Amino acid sequence: MIQNYQDAMAICRWMGYPDLFITFTCNPKWPEIIRFVQKKNLNSEDRPDIICRIFKLKLDSLIKDLRKNKLFGKVNAIIYTIEFQKRGLPHAHILLFLAKEDRYPTADDIDRIISAEIPDERIDPCYYAVVKDHMIHGPCGDVRKNSPYMADGRCSKYFPKKFVDATTIDEEGYPRYRRRNDGRVVEKNGVPLDNRYVVPHNRQLLLKYGAHINVEWCNQARSIKYLFKYVNKGNDRVTSSFYTSTDEEDSGKTVDEVSMFYDCRYISLCEAAWRLLGFEIQYKYPSVERLSFHLPNEQSVIFDDNGE
Repeated sequence: MIQNYQDAMAICRWMGYPDLFITFTCNPKWPEIIRFVQKKNLNSEDRPDIICRIFKLKLDSLIKDLRKNKLFGKVNAIIYTIEFQKRGLPHAHILLFLAKEDRYPTADDIDRIISAEIPDERIDPCYYAVVKDHMIHGPCGDVRKNSPYMADGRCSKYFPKKFVDATTIDEEGYPRYRRRNDGRVVEKNGVPLDNRYVVPHNRQLLLKYGAHINVEWCNQARSIKYLFKYVNKGNDRVTSSFYTSTDEEDSGKTVDEVSMFYDCRYISLCEAAWRLLGFEIQYKYPSVERLSFHLPNEQSVIFDDNGE
């Protein structure tokens, strides 16, 4: 993972800061998945191999839209890594480096490609439906304090956001997307949610892929280390513990509490299927060639399993 992080930083040193950060999550209700599992009277979670195959096809199509079809302009470099949610669904974290002439430096430019508002249901019902299904966060905060997103009395994702009449870039370089108080709401779990709960997205991508696709503008220096470590943060882990019975404790036997806890790697069904199918976990364009140079006394050493 450290090597992948260094490879990504090498692209960053060559290309400059990334412009867009995209999160693409698998939708288990895609028609292609439902059509297959219903014929066999199964649920989508019963066939992780089908979920992985369909997601890989759509991910390749998304990368083609970004690179060859130039959805956001000419792409000089692209990096993505595949991760798996605790419930098993695969998702991709994508960093996009655009050509200098196609970058989006102003608030008006950002509004052309990123929206954080609920569309008008009467004018664009299809767009409204996919935003309602995939791009509404929560409910959380004061309207639902027992939400899994809550931590220390507030939403860990900082929702709800504030109403903003126009997109701005704050003094630290972070964008504040336009979220007007226009009275539009979406009801989710019986709670009406307004523009403050909308996840930033691109209309064209959302309509084409029908899944959670978060698009964020990130062309500023403070987020670089976070972004590159986030897309190369490694595998999910779980801590398990083992307890002895009451009879063994009463017998006077010494109990090693340290050895009763294990820090284990967590592998979901979809991750196992993804690796068995041979799909790449890391993707970089252009590729990075690792040279065999090293700092003094920091060369790689390989030990034989049978050696002493």
